Amino acid sequence: MKVKITAHIHSLKYSWDNEGAYQVFSWKFDDTDNRTYVGEQEIEVDVPDSYDPRAQQIAALEKQKKKVMADYQEMVTDINDHISKLQALEYTP
Repeated sequence: MKVKITAHIHSLKYSWDNEGAYQVFSWKFDDTDNRTYVGEQEIEVDVPDSYDPRAQQIAALEKQKKKVMADYQEMVTDINDHISKLQALEYTP
């Protein structure tokens, strides 16, 4: 299947960069001291008729879930460590 996309072309050149580069985005950025807008162009992209994004979406969610679970475990470990340190302190009323 052919899909038409509007591509916005920008020129990117930093002060330390001899050559610079061109970048393509799906939106137009404002000009800055190192990035200027060149123009837009309609491009046609071939997308397979059988393309189904669900497998990639599931993989992304699994990755996100793994990170959230790791962050949660780290927080629980920190809390348990803090509890242990508080319990180790001598308490005198």
